[in-house]
Amino acid sequence: MTTKARRAPSRSLRNRLRMRQLELLAALDHAPTLSAAAREVNLSQPAASKLLHTLAVDLGVTLFERAGRSLRPTAAGRALLRRAATFVGDLDRAQGELDAIEAGLIGSISLGAGVGSCYALVPRALDSLLGSAPNISVRVREGTIEELLGGLRGGRFDLIVGRLDLSGADRALVVEELYNPSTNIVCGPRHPLARGSRPSWDEVLAYDWILPETGTPMRNGVEALFGRLRQHPKRALIESSSIQTNVALMAERDLLWVLSSDIADYFAKLGALRIVKLPRLAGPSPVVMAHTRERGLSPAAQRLVDCFKRAARDLRSAKK
Repeated sequence: MTTKARRAPSRSLRNRLRMRQLELLAALDHAPTLSAAAREVNLSQPAASKLLHTLAVDLGVTLFERAGRSLRPTAAGRALLRRAATFVGDLDRAQGELDAIEAGLIGSISLGAGVGSCYALVPRALDSLLGSAPNISVRVREGTIEELLGGLRGGRFDLIVGRLDLSGADRALVVEELYNPSTNIVCGPRHPLARGSRPSWDEVLAYDWILPETGTPMRNGVEALFGRLRQHPKRALIESSSIQTNVALMAERDLLWVLSSDIADYFAKLGALRIVKLPRLAGPSPVVMAHTRERGLSPAAQRLVDCFKRAARDLRSAKK
């Protein structure tokens, strides 16, 4: 889409943009294709194409260029996508707060949570919030740290929690470390290492393993461990970071895996796995919470932040 037109006065942007166009641009900020973005905002692809064409002509700028069957945003397009996503996200949050007030609540929060944090940290924090502020509503969505960061920057989350390498933290974010749980070697309830005394590392590495996905902080930590031991498991055919899949698989097979200690304790109490009698290992990266510096926190979100801090203190105390 390379329509050329006379450049419109720069101050006319607010008069020329329509809400339908803003919604489509916000969807394009994260949707992989125009057709996917169109479906998200209940438009046909021809209608979506027409909206973008009209917007480009009205503004007098090239917003997208064709790259095969897909659209590639220009520099102007990227700027507009980012602003549209933030604007629509802010409107959605405002609507959520209005709905909550109308329903007799005092606020609403959109929380993005890393999968690992949803077993111990998030339930403790939400339980604390329900006890201290039962009139606050919370919408929780799980995702990878990349998905959560994208949603936070795009205005779809007020707050996110999960494992994050602080050294690479974005300066546009306010990031606070909550705690840094250690890790354990775990196995299924019927695994030979589920019983008996502490095994040697030679015994442990003689069994089949499930390895975390390549490139994840947990995988990097495991590879560092193998480097210190100067040996690897004899066989590791499964590479997975899916907690539920791995727990279920270990119930059927004699496999070993490395898991954050707070999550390992959770499943051990349920009888779903056993913690191998080896020293705890250092965690690969801390569990943090983050919000954008520009938007700040609503009073309701700040209350949830306080609950996360209490929950993290409780989890740290439980390990002493």
